[in-house]
Amino acid sequence: MKKIKMKVITSCLSLGLIAGTLFTPVSAFAKTTGDPATQLDGRLSTIYQGDANDCGAVSAIQALDNSKFGKKFLSKVISVNGDGSYTLNFGSGKQVVSETDEDNAYISGDLDARVIEAGLQNAMNVYNGCFACDVFTKMIGFDQQVVNGATARTNIMNTMTSKCKSGAGIIAACDFSIADSSKGIIGDGGHSYSIKSVTEDTVVVINPWDTSKYINMSRSQFESSIRYMTYVDEATKKVVVFWS
Repeated sequence: MKKIKMKVITSCLSLGLIAGTLFTPVSAFAKTTGDPATQLDGRLSTIYQGDANDCGAVSAIQALDNSKFGKKFLSKVISVNGDGSYTLNFGSGKQVVSETDEDNAYISGDLDARVIEAGLQNAMNVYNGCFACDVFTKMIGFDQQVVNGATARTNIMNTMTSKCKSGAGIIAACDFSIADSSKGIIGDGGHSYSIKSVTEDTVVVINPWDTSKYINMSRSQFESSIRYMTYVDEATKKVVVFWS
């Protein structure tokens, strides 16, 4: 069934003016209290990954909602064109998404997320097991910095803890080498999770299968069981990538 979308209707005085505005991006977001699954609002609500192999993309998209920097990015990333298509204002370059592209997105839930993933699909094939770090780079435009070793891991964890404590939040994701079925953690690097928050003692991650549900674990368990993690350092304009 065709999804209902919020469209921007431009009042025009002539057919020539209509033609002139057909492909001009306009502001997508009027303040609305409508259903976030059918209306763009520059914010994220719950996302459901579905069956496609796009956990890296979904976890990266959700991660934007966990920081002030990411929320600001979300508020500006989508423009609605006069023909009903969308322009994604990615840091790495613009992507145009048609209504059909959005209709064919495998994720469900928030419309903003579906439009963003459709743009990512056009840019990088997110249904082919991409990593969240590559999605961050495509969306935000920052270069990557790869680090490894126990010291680097501790430095990243302490940085994320400080950012969470300050209220700035983090844009971050990970996967795990060690499973914990009691928490819904899949091992062997088989599934990507966004990282909602980090403290001195605890870590909260989000499974992209249903982003309304949080997974709490001790920081020690997190550090000993991750295979990879990545976070966006807006201060240095880097996507930091850690491999254990």
